[in-house]
Amino acid sequence: MSHKKEWWCVDLGQANPLQKERLDRLTESFFRFTPELIQGRNRIFLEMGRTKQFFTFHRFMERARVLAAREGLDASYWRFGVGDTLPGAWVQARFRSKNADGLPLDAYYDFLDPLEHFEMNRAQMERIYLFRSLGMKSLGQLFSVPKESWLVRFGEEFDRFLENFEWGHSPWTRYVPSLELSDRTRWNAEDYVIDAEGLIFRIKPMVDRLCERIYSLRRGLKKMEITLKLDRSNVPDRTIELGFAFPQTSRILLLKLLREKLSFAMQKEPLSDPVIEVELKVLELVKREHESLRFAFSEKDNEESVRDERYLELLSYLSLKLEPPAEVFQAELTEHLLPERSWKKVLLSKEAKSSGDRISHLFARRPLKLFSNPLPLFRVGPYLKRKEQLWRVCEFSQEERLEGYSWDVEETGGFDRTYYRVKVQNDSGTTQFWWIFKDELLGKLNLHGIY
Repeated sequence: MSHKKEWWCVDLGQANPLQKERLDRLTESFFRFTPELIQGRNRIFLEMGRTKQFFTFHRFMERARVLAAREGLDASYWRFGVGDTLPGAWVQARFRSKNADGLPLDAYYDFLDPLEHFEMNRAQMERIYLFRSLGMKSLGQLFSVPKESWLVRFGEEFDRFLENFEWGHSPWTRYVPSLELSDRTRWNAEDYVIDAEGLIFRIKPMVDRLCERIYSLRRGLKKMEITLKLDRSNVPDRTIELGFAFPQTSRILLLKLLREKLSFAMQKEPLSDPVIEVELKVLELVKREHESLRFAFSEKDNEESVRDERYLELLSYLSLKLEPPAEVFQAELTEHLLPERSWKKVLLSKEAKSSGDRISHLFARRPLKLFSNPLPLFRVGPYLKRKEQLWRVCEFSQEERLEGYSWDVEETGGFDRTYYRVKVQNDSGTTQFWWIFKDELLGKLNLHGIY
């Protein structure tokens, strides 16, 4: 099933074209909007028909300017265009019009070559002069002459113009970013950096840039390398490699892991000379899920992403701290009538979680803290008494009912339980959420877990 294409064009201005490296960096950041990008001469085209994000064009322009500021670019003079075809989007961005009758004759070559054209060479100027000598003043007036006449006169050129003007189906090459990511910084030896804290201060901007690129490319960082170049040329470089249990994009976590790794390495083998240059090199990236493509333009926008990835970050941190790295497992549900026996250990292999999928039971309906032996509770008016402390019942809701029948007596002892999720608060104002059950056979209350 085909989809309707919708092209958005960002014209960065033609007066001061960006260097290829900076243009590539900006183009990479636009992968946050859509997976299909085409790069032209100081212009970027986004095919928005395939994107799963829903936002208005004006909201897109605001976010594009935020990305420009992150790259140190002035977006105040940028122009934007929208069209059903790529040439149409470029022409609207340049001339602020979609109406062919209102377009100048120069737009003839903009349709012919929407990726590169901006200024005409001598041969092109002569062609436009020819049109004007025939009484043509706008692009729309070209069609006052039968198309066949232009095709006989100009052949393949006019045929290509018509194709781009009417359909815009030319096979322009999709932009493919390089996944060989690295960054380097150097400073004078007088600045004297010889400990982990000094290095972290120096490399923080590098980590920010790398994470920004990795996030935009819909990738997660699996392995990286740090190379420290020392002051004396005859002293070999120091290389430190970091691997992660799960793909990472968090700048905060990555800096924390780098600090731990550098501190440990320098305590084990102190540096003989000050560091004057650092290089960060990405050794392995893995593809992230589409749902990870969130616009992280503020702390508020980051909250959901940070919450969902916090568990994986913790596992990565603990795995890096252990030497050698330990296997990571999680508790998953299994079939058993008794809740305290209805879980099992499941190893999280690197292959199984290499895509950066979220842990499915991170926010389970049942509590994370589960007592193997339920604790007895006593009802005292509006309070529940646990040991010697009273907790006021603020609210409750029934969750589920679990039963064990006569044929289960040997295995479970037989039971009939009604479970509740209860919000309680003590005299000091501490609030907790309890998972309690009423034993319908014995009529007793028990605390089984805490959320």
